[in-house]
Amino acid sequence: MLTIKKRSGVALAVLLLATLTGCGPPGARDLRKGERLIQSGEPAAAIPVLNEALQILHDAPPAAQANAWNLLGLAYHGTGQFDAASRAYLQALKLDRNLWAADYNMGCLRLEQTNFPGAIDYLTTYTTSHPGDANGFLLLGRTRLKFAMQRGASERTRQLQLDNAKLDFEYAEHLRGTAEACNALGLIELQRHGQGTDAVKTAVLYFQRALQRDPHYPPALLNLAIILQRTEPKAALEKYREYAALQPSPPQANEVEKLARQLDLNLRISIVPQHPSITPAAPTNPSYSRQMPVVANPAPRPAPQPVARPAPVQRPSTSLVMSAPPPVSPPPQPVEDSQPAPVTRTAPPNEAANPPADVTTVEAPPATPPQEKKRSIIKKLNPLTWFSANSKKPEATETPVPPEVGGSDRYAYPLPVTPIPGDRKQAERLNAEGRQAEHQSNRAEAMRDYHEAMQADPTYFEPALALGLVALDVKDYATALDALSQALTVQANSADARYAFAWVLSKRGYHHDAANELVKLLSAHPQEARARLLLGNIYSDNLGEPKLAREQYLKALDSTDSQSPQAATIRAWLDQHP
Repeated sequence: MLTIKKRSGVALAVLLLATLTGCGPPGARDLRKGERLIQSGEPAAAIPVLNEALQILHDAPPAAQANAWNLLGLAYHGTGQFDAASRAYLQALKLDRNLWAADYNMGCLRLEQTNFPGAIDYLTTYTTSHPGDANGFLLLGRTRLKFAMQRGASERTRQLQLDNAKLDFEYAEHLRGTAEACNALGLIELQRHGQGTDAVKTAVLYFQRALQRDPHYPPALLNLAIILQRTEPKAALEKYREYAALQPSPPQANEVEKLARQLDLNLRISIVPQHPSITPAAPTNPSYSRQMPVVANPAPRPAPQPVARPAPVQRPSTSLVMSAPPPVSPPPQPVEDSQPAPVTRTAPPNEAANPPADVTTVEAPPATPPQEKKRSIIKKLNPLTWFSANSKKPEATETPVPPEVGGSDRYAYPLPVTPIPGDRKQAERLNAEGRQAEHQSNRAEAMRDYHEAMQADPTYFEPALALGLVALDVKDYATALDALSQALTVQANSADARYAFAWVLSKRGYHHDAANELVKLLSAHPQEARARLLLGNIYSDNLGEPKLAREQYLKALDSTDSQSPQAATIRAWLDQHP
């Protein structure tokens, strides 16, 4: 498929028109030149050429003039001149109402202008005349889904558009199976049925089928990770990393990489309450609340089509058009539905009408609705979800590492040094290499890369935290303490770095210092209940301060699910230590 790239990254498709390939009426040479310019990504240069061709063709048959106006519309469309493009497409349809490509192009244009009813009207006309074009139905379904998810849409509009979008995607599936249709059907399932347990299970099946068809399909990877995050955090982490490593880089790669790092941190160092004492355990599998929105089809702005045959829709890689990237937008407010009802159609029998049966079932609880109030990354991955009813049983507590023989029970903090900025570009390159090595489970190489990145620019926080976490993972606690200490020198207010630092201090037997670090953390982040629980553990089990432990446990309970088994364990401890 040939593309035109404009500043906003819009991809427009154009196909050689049969009427322009041979000898034609006067102006045909200019039309061919204008078409070649559009194909080569120079729509601005094509505009004067096509305008000149139209002057020559003013007495030509209407069909020939209509083709010229459609090409001019594509040129204007490619330069972002939407009003001029609209006038050109409409003129083409006025001259030749059977020029279905202009209907398709107008649908694409109205979609880009977020005029969803207008886009649905033109695309319905196009698909009615081209019932065998899967791309047309994919685009129509995409438009309806965007309309349903638009902020301010009434509930009636939302349900109507979701129902019709489901028919469109199912019909597209009947024509040609695609990862896009499966991903969209999974999203629609969540939207239509309130994200109950059954809907989530069905959505997971659709996302898995999408990945069977295209293992690197960005939205399905991200959606599946979001759904799995609550019950299978390690599997979710793997999917997040796959998404962040895609090339070309998807639009939410940086956000997802940060989210994956938070999840990785919590998987490595989170603690699980135990009875009768609530003691820190080895890294385990806590469950998490999903706060990121499930994303929909990521296709770029639809490709306007020419007359002869619709060009195939490319697998998108750089934009997610069905929902805004995090942070999450507020939920839509109901308004009066003043839009005309779209044309409905009965979908033919096809395998997508029912949940796919050839995909392994993954248990998934109800997901959080996509429209939520904006929350920070830290709160998106609140480790306190090990208090949920679905939490797994804690693993055996790991034996703490005692201080070095002949050493003190207090940590020898390094002398304070003001870091001097270095070569940030070099550090970023090394940090990226470290992430890649870590994704490939090559921890030794990752640690070397992160260490070199820290040396290249001592003011760079990311590799210092990353090195501390990898060192923690391999139980190299001395390296972890050094790296996390440098991370805190750069960002003293980082809750994650300070929590990890305190956790390692406790593992090394520096309990007083660990408690002091947690007090610092809580003074800056009083809602960090994970820190209160770890501090309570240290007060209770290591420092012999049950009253101080009780105070921290009570405050930790305020931030947990009061009905969870772990919360009951904490209350049992409190009953035993009045």
